[in-house]
Amino acid sequence: MIGKPLSKPRQSVEQYIRSIGRHYLNAVIVMTLLITATYLTMLVALDRHSLQQKISFLTSNQFIRFQQLANQTRALMRASADPTLPQYIIIPMSDDIHRAIGDIRAIKAELHDLDRSISGNLLERLNPRDELTVQLRRELNARLEDFLGRATRIAEASAEDRRQRYSFWGPIDFAVATDSMLTRQFADLIRHAHDRSHVSIDNAKLISTGLLALIAATVILASTFLFSPLLKKLRNEHRQTMAFEKRLTLLAHTDALTGLNNRSSFNLALGNLFGELERSGAGFSMLLVDLDRFKSINDGLGHPAGDAVLRHVARALQRTLRASDVIARLGGDEFAVLLPGIRDASTLESITERAIEAIAADIPFDGLQVSASIGGAIVPDHAADEAGLMRIVDLALYTAKGGRNTTVIFDEAALARRLEENQLSLALVLAADRNEFVVHYQPKVDLPTGTHLGFEALVRWQHPELGLLPPGRFLPLMEGTQLIRGMTRAVIATVGRDLRAWKKAGLAPGPVSINLPEILLVGQEGYEFFASAVRENGLEWRDFAVEITEDVFLNRSADQILATVARFRQHGLSISLDDFGTGFASLVHLRDFPFDELKIDRSFVDGIGKDARSEQIIRAMIHLAQSLGKRCVAEGIETEGQRRFLTDAGCDVGQGYHFARPEPAALAGKRLPQQAAAIGRRAAAGVSAASRRRLALR
Repeated sequence: MIGKPLSKPRQSVEQYIRSIGRHYLNAVIVMTLLITATYLTMLVALDRHSLQQKISFLTSNQFIRFQQLANQTRALMRASADPTLPQYIIIPMSDDIHRAIGDIRAIKAELHDLDRSISGNLLERLNPRDELTVQLRRELNARLEDFLGRATRIAEASAEDRRQRYSFWGPIDFAVATDSMLTRQFADLIRHAHDRSHVSIDNAKLISTGLLALIAATVILASTFLFSPLLKKLRNEHRQTMAFEKRLTLLAHTDALTGLNNRSSFNLALGNLFGELERSGAGFSMLLVDLDRFKSINDGLGHPAGDAVLRHVARALQRTLRASDVIARLGGDEFAVLLPGIRDASTLESITERAIEAIAADIPFDGLQVSASIGGAIVPDHAADEAGLMRIVDLALYTAKGGRNTTVIFDEAALARRLEENQLSLALVLAADRNEFVVHYQPKVDLPTGTHLGFEALVRWQHPELGLLPPGRFLPLMEGTQLIRGMTRAVIATVGRDLRAWKKAGLAPGPVSINLPEILLVGQEGYEFFASAVRENGLEWRDFAVEITEDVFLNRSADQILATVARFRQHGLSISLDDFGTGFASLVHLRDFPFDELKIDRSFVDGIGKDARSEQIIRAMIHLAQSLGKRCVAEGIETEGQRRFLTDAGCDVGQGYHFARPEPAALAGKRLPQQAAAIGRRAAAGVSAASRRRLALR
């Protein structure tokens, strides 16, 4: 059975507003019509009221003129009865009667027109006058016309006729025409006209009230069903917009991977702390945290491992630091921390030590281990502005990274070292082109017999001002740059020339090992360097050996590196796995990687006679190499006791200060045997080494 949808899609605000707009337009049209109807009703009512007022006024005026006419007629009759009155007095009185008659008849005609006008009024049609009013008007007009006729006859009669009539009837004659009936009729008409005026006003009030009530109802309904939901929806949309903006602000100031503050948020917090410093003098501290060898983890194991490391570091910092501290990920594997109120160097060092311990804890991702270097500075002791603070904290971090897994709080000595390193970095750019890289050679010997077997080429920098610099002074400056390509090319070329010179002199130098960085193992460049040296100096490939560190196993291009190594071995070039035991090699790597010898790191050799665990590890490494059919080389041998232990453990080859320090080609060549003698010694050494491996395998 197909289920019904849980809910319809909610209309957007725009669609809802358009719908409300249509309904609102209808409501406006209705209210406009109602207002127009109210206005027209008031016009009709006022027009009717005005007509009624005019009728009342004219009727009253007609009544007044009627009374004046009656009085003027009586006065004329009395005056006519007196024969002594001159004619010039009587004639004006007759003229006044004629004028009054004309006024009354004019008012009568005007009233007739008003009756026709009011009959066309809409309210008059809805509420017509009663028959009584019409009958009163008709009777009044008849009586009034009769009265006007008599008054006309009196005004037009001769003086003698008026005198005789008055003498016979006296005042009674005209009183019959002006009896109370006509007066009452006038009074009734005036009262009825007044009542009709009030009725028209009452009707206008009633209709207007009804229409205004409809308008009010329309407004209330529009507010209830249109505006109230619209306001509610707009309020909800506003809340959602504010929440969305809040989420956007949070995202804009938060690192998506770790949930920490990002660079933008960090810069804002840093500016606020400097502002507080100006206002109250409250100082603070800043830390920069950089992970050691993070690139190897990220490139070798992929981004999931790198992301797990970054999240682990974020949690470690959050557990270690206060809630009021600002922790941010600036980018890549770089973190920054602001510690308000921390101005004591010892307190800051204690905090950084706890942070390093927390970061070094186990990571729940394939047993990874990670360490960090931390640089710190205190404001305002070490800096007074943001640019200066970032510069000195970066200097402190750079100094810390020289030792790895350590912390350095800024001091002047660190600044001096950084400036020196900056100068060295600038000089390194031209070092290869100026042929400033030189090679020193440390011999490799057969441990049981002391027979010379070959060299390891170690690079030095002949600085034009500082003199000969060991690799520890400049190799860290070349990590992650293209400078190491030029240096390696110069070293291989120099070794090729020295090998040609030794061989031309009849000496037997043996194969010379050269450390080849990962960047030259990916692709053809490293192979081409060796091919050029072989071709230009008339050498054989087996005159060289390549030393590779365990970090290559973590490189994403491990397949390409493996192809390059296989190509070297096809030409007879020996491959050494350098610094074994300090990197990330596993038994699977040892099984699948084509190498010829394992080199035991000097850190284990240094523990011989001091640390039983180091001795056990060395025996295990030697046994592992023998089991895999590989040579085992121990480096850093400085004492006879170390040589004897390694010999007894079955190690094949050794190198170190116990045999010779690294020397220039001229001095190293003096130690070399002649080729004929060297062939016999190496053959004997080879038989001895093979015998030891067979005994170990038994």
